[in-house]
Parts: sequence; structure tokens; C-alpha cells
Amino acid sequence: MTTVAICEMYVGETSEIVSFDGDNPEIKRLRDIGIREGKLIDLIYYDPILSNKIVIGVDNTRIAFDANVAYNIKVRPIKSHYEIFKVKALYDPLTQCFNRNAIEHIIRDEYEKFINNKVPLSLLFADIDYFKRINDTCGHQSGDSVLKSVADLLKQGLRRSDVLCRWGGEEFLILLRGTHIQEAAQIAERLRQKVESHQFSLFPPFEQSGLVTISIGGAELLPRIQIAQLIEKADNALYTAKNNGRNKVVVC
Repeated sequence: MTTVAICEMYVGETSEIVSFDGDNPEIKRLRDIGIREGKLIDLIYYDPILSNKIVIGVDNTRIAFDANVAYNIKVRPIKSHYEIFKVKALYDPLTQCFNRNAIEHIIRDEYEKFINNKVPLSLLFADIDYFKRINDTCGHQSGDSVLKSVADLLKQGLRRSDVLCRWGGEEFLILLRGTHIQEAAQIAERLRQKVESHQFSLFPPFEQSGLVTISIGGAELLPRIQIAQLIEKADNALYTAKNNGRNKVVVC
């Protein structure tokens, strides 16, 4: 459990009091008025230079005391419920990839970079082949396991600048920033081979490597193309890969 002194909080942060060091009169006073272990406090004001005072909020009451005492009160910073749900709203809970809501914001930002600074941008759609058969044969728990494993394999095969999103169902969207389509095709092929060569821990007949594969379609953002058109072109390339036998890469 990570703890800090009250004075190491930032203004507006909420924390839980963990412990007190020392037993000077000021700490005793704080204990007497109910500032004790387990209490949630908000840092409202901190001035270490002029007044050397710190103000906290607890139980709808503001309490001021000497900032030097704050070093002797250890707290565990916690996120507010709003912050927790805000973070959760950006991620897919199963694969821990960005979700569709998050990636749409990121794509818009990258689109602006392309318009203003001509920074290349390519997009890949990856889809797990015959995923319904996996669910029907091995059960949804195994299907979830495959989704998580494929997501992990994709993460391992991507660069730090790339962004992975679970677009929906068994489909993933990969944003390749600063990347032209030729390099995007090479990355896509590397990802395809990585999944194909992986041995998934499933019930027969999927326990051998090569029986879980992905198809990938890709497109590059070009002048006078809108975001929706880029997504549509990559999606069409994916369907071409699926219709041509699956376990393939097709780029537009």
C-alpha cells in the first residue's frame, strides 16, 4: 500500500488517513476532533511559504493546522468514483485494450495531426477467424480466453506508438501512427504470423497451434479522405481477406 504525507497530496485530492507519526500536541488535537485512521480527507489549501498552513476537509468541515504537522500524517491517496469510472470508460474490461469510445477520440486527434502536419496514419482491422465456432465448440469461457490471448499477442507485436482497441466482438482496431501503408502491411503480416504460431490452451480441436488465426485489413489516410472513409476502406479490406480464405492480410 503506497502512502504519502498529507502535504504531498495535490489540492483537490481525496485520501484516506493511514497513520500518525509522533504524539505532539497538534496531532493530539487533531485526534480529539476526529481526524484519525480510516478517515477520508480532501486537501483544500496548502501554503508552505507564507502562512505555512494546510487546510483539509473532513466530514463537511474545514480544519486548518501547521503544515509541519502534515509531514507526520500518512495518507493513502484514492481516486474519486468519478475518476475511477472515467478511466474504466476508456477500456474494454475483458482484454484491457482501449474501447471504441476511446479510440474514436484518439483517431480524431491523429486526424488533426495529419491535416495540420501531414503525419502519416494507417489503420488495421483484425478479426479472429471462425470465432463463433470456437464459442460453439469450446464454450464462451474459452472464447473469452481466446480474445484475451489474441489481444495480448497483438500488444506484444506492436510498437509503443501504436494503439490497440477492441472494436467490438472478436474485432480489433489498430492505429499505426506515423506509418505508411507499406510498413503497415509488414506489421499486419507479423501480427498474423504471431497469432497463427501461438498454441492456445483450449479444448480439442483447438489446442494445436495454427487453428486460431486472424484476418487483417488495412488502409492509409490520404488527402481529402475523412475518418469514416478511412475506417470503411480498412473494413472493406478486412472483408476481402475473410472472403479470400481467411488468415490473410489485405491492405487498400
